[in-house]
Amino acid sequence: MSPRPIFKIFYSVLFLTLLFGSVLHAHALTVSPARIEVSGDPGTTVRGTFTLTNEQLNTETFYASYENFSAQGESGTPSFSNEKTDLDTWIKVSPEQVTLEAGKTVTVPYSIAIPVTAESGGYFAAIFWSNTPPNVSGTQVSIGAKIGLLVLLRVNGTIAEAGGITQFDRNGHSFFYTSLPVIMRYKFRNDGADRVEPIGTVTIRDTVFLKSATLNANASQGNILPGSVRQFSIPWQIVGSDAASQGFFQNVKYQWQNFAIGLYSAHLNVAYGTEGTHATKTVWFFVLPWQLTLCMLAVLLAAYWAGRILIGRYNRYIIRNAQSVRNDQS
Repeated sequence: MSPRPIFKIFYSVLFLTLLFGSVLHAHALTVSPARIEVSGDPGTTVRGTFTLTNEQLNTETFYASYENFSAQGESGTPSFSNEKTDLDTWIKVSPEQVTLEAGKTVTVPYSIAIPVTAESGGYFAAIFWSNTPPNVSGTQVSIGAKIGLLVLLRVNGTIAEAGGITQFDRNGHSFFYTSLPVIMRYKFRNDGADRVEPIGTVTIRDTVFLKSATLNANASQGNILPGSVRQFSIPWQIVGSDAASQGFFQNVKYQWQNFAIGLYSAHLNVAYGTEGTHATKTVWFFVLPWQLTLCMLAVLLAAYWAGRILIGRYNRYIIRNAQSVRNDQS
């Protein structure tokens, strides 16, 4: 049995879902930052540092390893590879084995030696840390999660840039909505040689083209890797809530808080690449909060009939007073 079986169980889940966060955290180790974006010329060495913090209650040893990654699907989740090809062989950290006391933090330097023959473009890898050594001998199976940071390297030079928005629509393709949120989504394809980060907004305008909202088109600051497509979701919601409740009057309250009615347009405008190339698309949708509309009509009808009754009573009162004055004068 392993001398640390509790940690083999504890680390059986891979905590590398925060591709574009600022701090990657697990109960055992915190690596900060979670992402390093650097650039360099062929034949040069790029240097920097990051920190490791032991979150456990006892001293632990962590080991470094390196893996290239590419995009998996349209979510931006990285797919790692054990094949040693380019960036994962250029990166080195010193030391590659770190022993940390409980609660302690250490600064780890790294270097990336870019070969003279490296082609211009983007290269992507991860520096992993685990309490399991990279190479385990014997027949024993070792299970351990890897905690690490992503390295996004740009090798300078003439880099092809191509791509753009391939789709912009409403999630679920529905045109009619009874209430917010309206979740829009767009897909961006990168046919260039380096990562692309679209920057821009989605502008919502109402029936008379007045601006209702301006939304960040890439709030997560997500990148699209070369040769891949990534999907982004942009929810439009005034008051934060998962969804309207099932009850009629709960829906009325929700629709009042997130009031929207009529025909709307959503205009996507993003810039990408070193030249700031723009890509735009527009979609339309219609919001009709029928529960709130029914309540408002009921209130208006009640106010109308109440007004008629009050006006009728007031008129009769005036007539009676006028007749009484006329009788007194005669």
